[in-house]
Amino acid sequence: MKKGIVSLILDFVLGGAVIMMMSYFFDGVYVKDFQVAFLVAIVLALLNTFIKPILTIIALPITITTLGLFQLVINGFVLAIAQTIFAPDFYIESFGLTVITAIVISILYSLLGIGKINE
Repeated sequence: MKKGIVSLILDFVLGGAVIMMMSYFFDGVYVKDFQVAFLVAIVLALLNTFIKPILTIIALPITITTLGLFQLVINGFVLAIAQTIFAPDFYIESFGLTVITAIVISILYSLLGIGKINE
């Protein structure tokens, strides 16, 4: 069964909370306020839906060669795109920290069940 609008909004609120937490976990991550974090969560969901599959297909040979570790770089790149969209209100100091932040966000999203289509 597909998610309803209420559970989708709840996912975005939880996603915003996770992104807001990143500014407390890491000194190099800046999020202006919860509104920006909520919008970043929505944009990340859109980027993961439309852009990430294209990047994954393009980088498939590298991903296979590195036994899947290059997927972490792709996650960081998707987060960097979101960072570019919200440049003054959401930024991460370095690309290395962006990749680490993307890993932590992915782990927390999995633990909270955010982004799962079927319940």
